[in-house]
Amino acid sequence: MTAETPETPVTVEPRRSRWPLAVGLFFVALLLIACGVAAVLARMGRPFIASPFNATPSVGVVGQNAAQLTRLASEAVKEIQQVEPKGTYIVVDTYRNRLRLIDNGTVIRNAICSSGTGTVLKDPRTGKEWVFDTPMGERIVQRKVRHPVWAKPDWAFIEDGYLPPKDSSERFDNETLGDYAMYIGDGYIIHGTLFQSLLGRSITHGCVRLGDADLEFVYHHVPIGTRVYLY
Repeated sequence: MTAETPETPVTVEPRRSRWPLAVGLFFVALLLIACGVAAVLARMGRPFIASPFNATPSVGVVGQNAAQLTRLASEAVKEIQQVEPKGTYIVVDTYRNRLRLIDNGTVIRNAICSSGTGTVLKDPRTGKEWVFDTPMGERIVQRKVRHPVWAKPDWAFIEDGYLPPKDSSERFDNETLGDYAMYIGDGYIIHGTLFQSLLGRSITHGCVRLGDADLEFVYHHVPIGTRVYLY
């Protein structure tokens, strides 16, 4: 079985279009630059819609406004730098299935990953549903485990057409998660995979999968408490 994610059966909230703080502030800064451009053009008497009746500004006016645009861009960059996360952190792009490990603004690992499918599984007996989606927003690495053991939740058996076992010892799996696991809360994990060729696809049950080399690198470079931004 290739299932992983919540160690206990939980119903996962559907994906919300919520960007991490750093990414959102980046686009706010871009918006501020656009507003600055609009203001400059307004002062020049040039609306965004081209018109054959607009007068061409003088070279001096163009030079002054170019300098103002440069200043606005510089101020936006400073604003971004003030809110940018410091130290080591992880950014997971669930749309492109890319994980980046960043240290003080420098990407030190750019890895292909896999994230949740977003599909829904329903228990035919009880009607309970699970949404297999990777959570959005900001989390932290709560704990790290080498040679992790996965306690399969009910959905892992229901998905394969079996009833969940009554004997809890039948739930333990010491292969599916790979050699390392970083737990980020609510049963979600950054871990390995038995199917390296499927990396880059949205095929998981909510966890983030990495290839062996990338997983080992990230595991050894992120301490407990490292922030993880998912979007």
